This record gives sequence, C-alpha cells and structure tokens, in this order.
Amino acid sequence: MSSAKHSEPFFARRGHLDRYEHMSVRSLGKSELSASWVRRDEPGLGLTLPNTRSDTFLASIFLNEFSGGDIWRDDRHFRRATIPAGGVAIVDQRYSWVAEVADPFESVHVSVPLSALNDLSDELRIPTIDELVCPVQSPRVDPVMLHLVLALLPALVQPGEVSALFADYLFAAIGIHLAQAYGGAGCPPEIARGGLAPWQERRVKEMLLDDLRGDPALADLAQACGLSARHLARAFKATTGLPPHRWLLRRRVERAKELLEHGDESVSGIALACGFADQSHLTRVFQALAGSSPSAWRRQRRHWTTAGAVNGLDEKRRQ
Repeated sequence: MSSAKHSEPFFARRGHLDRYEHMSVRSLGKSELSASWVRRDEPGLGLTLPNTRSDTFLASIFLNEFSGGDIWRDDRHFRRATIPAGGVAIVDQRYSWVAEVADPFESVHVSVPLSALNDLSDELRIPTIDELVCPVQSPRVDPVMLHLVLALLPALVQPGEVSALFADYLFAAIGIHLAQAYGGAGCPPEIARGGLAPWQERRVKEMLLDDLRGDPALADLAQACGLSARHLARAFKATTGLPPHRWLLRRRVERAKELLEHGDESVSGIALACGFADQSHLTRVFQALAGSSPSAWRRQRRHWTTAGAVNGLDEKRRQ
C-alpha cells in the first residue's frame, strides 16, 4: 500500500482544495487500483484541468450533494446532472474531461484500470469487461459503494493506522462491486469453498508473524501460496474464521499482552514493537479486543499476579 499526501490531483491545483489524500494498492491481479479523497469547502473552483488520457475508469462517489453543471468530453458539451449524496458517476478516461465546478464538494474517486478488469475477468472466468457504465448525465445512488468508500476513508486519512491487508481487502471488494454493478459481470461460476492446504496456512502465518512491524500485502501472501489474492482471502477466512487483516491484528494484540505482562517497556514502545502506528492506535484496538486500555490491563494482571503470590505464601505458612 502506498500513499501520497501531497501528490497533485489531476483536475485541480493542490492549493485550490481544502483536503486531498491519495493511496494505491495492487489488489486485482497485477494491476494497481488507487483512490483519492477530495474536499473543497468554498464555492467557485471553476473549470477543472483535463485528465491525461488512459485506459482507466474513474468511479466517483459523492459524500454530499454535488450540483449539476457544464461538462465537456473531448470538447463536446453537455450538462451534468445533480448527484445526490451517496451517488456514483463513472467517467471513461480514454476521453478527455473538463467540468465547471461551482459549489463546495466532498468525494472519493477510485481509479480502476482496464487491465484490472481484465485480470478480474480471467480470475472469475467470466466474459471480458470492456467498460464501466454509470454516466455523469444519469448518476445513481449506490449504498454498497458508499459503505465501502466510508470504510476506506481511515486508510486515506491516517494510512499508518490501516494495514495493507485491510486496504487490499477493501479495494478488491470495490473492484468486484464495480464490475458486477456497472460492468455487466454476472455471478462467477461456483468455486470450491475449501480452506488453505496445511502448507499454505503455515506459509501465510509465517509471513504474517515474521515481523509484526511489517505491512505485508495480500498479493504477496497469495503469490507465496500460488493463489489469487481473492482466493487467498476467502480460503484464509474459511480456515481460520477471520480475514488475514483481522487475524494479524489479534496476533499483534496478543504479543502486546505478553510484553505488558512480562516486561517493563512503555506502552508507546510496545505499540511500535507490535506493529501499531503509535500508542493511541494500540489503545483503540486493545480496548476493542480486550475490553480495557493497555495500561489498565497491565495493572490488573500484575495485581492478580501479586495477589496469587501472596495467597500461595499464606498457604505454605499454614502448612
């Protein structure tokens, strides 16, 4: 997973936006998918800059209502419809696009190369997907896409607190949803739902645990097992009951417990040693999984240990 907080958006100067965050992953086959979160709080952005032509589709979902206006595709003018909150529109970047933007807006844009759709078609054994269709003249509300990009937002805002495995998982889900909802991809043929072979399970767990501070990608795990990323994620969950990113998060918390109970290192040091972005990141995850903060958990464990030792000493005295 890569992020570029200060990269330049294609459609406007960075200084004309109040927020712009960007990240990319290699989720579908060998192709790279990327997403950007964009916000402008003031009206009057004006004409956008034209995109560079590429074999890519840009799926945009708007977090608030986006007013209609003038838009040009290869210098051909037409009107863009008002897009409601939660609405999706897709532009084919094999054409050049320019739009007039008058009002404030907040949106997430997912860039899907045609090669990623080809990879997905090969993996699912479905007909080739040549395009994604949801034109700006007739956008539609898509609750599934909205929830997927809202889940992706933390990775855009604070990439250090979101693992590559989790981002890969979301991007793969977004790619599959777009292919099915807007690319005409039907349901794939029934695929065996078995889990990983024992050697594959061992290999994946070894790679995940080799360095808890690392950030492995789903594609790398899949390659080590001779599987596609989608198949690996499904088979790992069938085997362990958890997707890879959740399984790894639990292992990191277990290691943090060991260090809290048996060592004297600070909570902030333990957080970094176990692969968390910082102490607050560890605290939020630890609280969710263990029911208390790391510091409170450490105090409680040491209280129990001390109480147990005292009780054992009293028992020996009575004997």
